[in-house]
Amino acid sequence: MDAETARLKGTEKLVWRNTSSAEVEDLWFHHYLNAFSSNRSTFMEESGGRLRRDSFDEKRWGWIEVSSLRLEDGTDLKGVEEYLSPDDGNPFDRTVARYPLPRPLAPGEEIEVFIEFESQLPSIFARTGMNGDYILAGQWYPKIAVFEDAGLRGRPQAGWNCHQFHAHSEFYADFGDYDVTLRLPDRYAGKIGATGELVEETREGEEVVVRFVQPGVHDFAWTAHPKYLVLEDLFDPVKDVPAELTTKIASWLGLPEKDLELTPVKLTLLLQPQHAEQADAYFQSAKAGLRGLGLRLGAYPYSTLTIVDPAFGSEGSGGMEYPTFITGGTSRAMTLPLFRDLPVPEMVTIHEFAHQYFQGMIASNEFEESWIDEGITSFYENQVMAETYGIVSLLGAEMDFRDFGRRGPPSGPPDPIVTPTWDFYDSRSYGVSSYSRPALVLRHLEATLGPQVFHRAMRVFFQRYQFSHPSTQDFERTFSEAVGRDLSSFFSQALHSTRALDFSIRSATSKEVEAPQGVFWQEGERIELEKPDKKKESDGDKVYETTVMAFREGGFRHPVTLELEFDNGERQRKVWNGEDRWHRWTVTGPSKLRSARVDPDGKLLLDANRLNNGLLIEKQRGPVTKLLVNILFWTQNLIQAVGLFS
Repeated sequence: MDAETARLKGTEKLVWRNTSSAEVEDLWFHHYLNAFSSNRSTFMEESGGRLRRDSFDEKRWGWIEVSSLRLEDGTDLKGVEEYLSPDDGNPFDRTVARYPLPRPLAPGEEIEVFIEFESQLPSIFARTGMNGDYILAGQWYPKIAVFEDAGLRGRPQAGWNCHQFHAHSEFYADFGDYDVTLRLPDRYAGKIGATGELVEETREGEEVVVRFVQPGVHDFAWTAHPKYLVLEDLFDPVKDVPAELTTKIASWLGLPEKDLELTPVKLTLLLQPQHAEQADAYFQSAKAGLRGLGLRLGAYPYSTLTIVDPAFGSEGSGGMEYPTFITGGTSRAMTLPLFRDLPVPEMVTIHEFAHQYFQGMIASNEFEESWIDEGITSFYENQVMAETYGIVSLLGAEMDFRDFGRRGPPSGPPDPIVTPTWDFYDSRSYGVSSYSRPALVLRHLEATLGPQVFHRAMRVFFQRYQFSHPSTQDFERTFSEAVGRDLSSFFSQALHSTRALDFSIRSATSKEVEAPQGVFWQEGERIELEKPDKKKESDGDKVYETTVMAFREGGFRHPVTLELEFDNGERQRKVWNGEDRWHRWTVTGPSKLRSARVDPDGKLLLDANRLNNGLLIEKQRGPVTKLLVNILFWTQNLIQAVGLFS
């Protein structure tokens, strides 16, 4: 590493095995840093040089060049290097490179490739770069793409899956064993962190040489900063996992507690000195993630976790995940009275740690199905935050973290959740459909199915597909199998459509049924009934006819429960399949209707507008309720705006 020019010179030995059933005729690589090489790259054109409240500094562009790519017999494939733009045909984009092989690689055969490359780190932007002496190196080396066999993720025939780097996309890669040696100026000695375990650190003249090793991961990132405070802690399951939490989750999962045993993990925090007082917040939230996801899904399988606190002015590298290595996000604002009690650094840390499961171990395709990564991660972030920190309060408004994301207009999103990242309408649609809405879909399933059924199904999915590349179809099929119910109709609407779920009570009336009067015929004889004397009629003799009209305001079809409450305290419940546009119920009884409500238990978390769910026959506090909902809306936005999110 030349720290004066932010330039890397590297060599890479890649051993790649063809695990497919087809011959492989070429090798495809990601050259991600070329996304920052000019304003004409696909990434820059789509983002306009802005991402996650950060702007690109054009003083230093980023790029990567391969000078040699040789096979074992000495054949150099640099001469047949070809840059492709499979997504948009952009001739200026150089993030996908193809190298034809002299002969096809047979199924099961290995190939060794020796690569020499040079990388220019950009100014800190979009998860990577260098600012002053602070380095966050992500996607800094030529990275081989994923060769998918026929049938994997629904693929009709075998081939490479290698997309360009887009403004809203992240990454997709295969698992491998990494052995990485870094050489930096000696001022970085003891201040370097990376994916995996540090196995060696030596001084050679004015340089420090470090070696990190980590098997079974799909990426490698590293950082260095002379100002880091290097702090260490240990996640000890004996001390850091409450027995009652283990008992509760074991009961949900229907498993003996011994099957939920977790393993110790060494925690390394690389902290900025000005954030020293927040060290405990980082460590405790990392431990919360380790136990929260570990108990629910399975133990974290690695021995280390490195947490990076980005330097001032380098926020573009915050809120990001790499295997065994996450970047957080905090600021001095978190010490101010208004924000002191908001667990924003904890939110970011738990979110990024949850990525160790989704995306780290469930290596889904973030280009094509970002929700499997970001949406499921957001769901577990909310679960662990609620479990650890309870209810958050700001300006008198209280919120449950599990219900984060239940905000916005009562209309469907502009895009389905399952949409390629480069096809979303805009950045907001990408954010809603990748993060908050899929998290809400899972919360909805948890509420409607019950925590036992839901969490057992999620564990089955994770255990079946960890260290693999599952698709949305794999998730839907596995989840339905695990709960023992065909949920295809729900998934087709929740994940593959823009339908909004919204049920309302349009009208509710309750009137006394008058006694029969007039001329009637009984058994062939005509009789005349007179109007009864009201003064002699007791309340017990009265009969009321109640009519309630429920309406499906949105296009999302879903079963819904109706509850009728009467003046005498009686409650009646009806179930409507929600298929038709509306449904009318008429009941008779001795008491007038007091209120009618759909979804009385609040289980339909996807309900876009809860203000129309019920009607009171008496006057109601509608304006006050609406005001409180608006306060909650803006409070949630304020909390999320303060934090950094990947």
